[in-house]
Amino acid sequence: MAQHRSVPCPATAMAVPLAGIFTGLAAGAVNAHMSGVAAARAAREEYASNVLAQQLSDAVSAAHEWADYAKKLIAENEKLKAENERLRQVAAQRRGVIERMRQVAA
Repeated sequence: MAQHRSVPCPATAMAVPLAGIFTGLAAGAVNAHMSGVAAARAAREEYASNVLAQQLSDAVSAAHEWADYAKKLIAENEKLKAENERLRQVAAQRRGVIERMRQVAA
């Protein structure tokens, strides 16, 4: 048979507040963990964004360098074309002089 107590059980009296305390602690731990996960995700995204920004900056710099190099090559090519034309004219003039000298000598 069950005995009836006239005094409330001290364990029951402490169980409800302790359950509330542990529930609060567990919720705080979960919130802290989720905040940590979110902070880690944000840090990874920030790092990836910085890496991509640096890669973009490097690619833009390389493109500008190649464009400058191409412009220099184009200018050099034009100079060489002009020099080539000048040399063709000089060669044609010398051929004419040689031909005239042959005709005089003959």
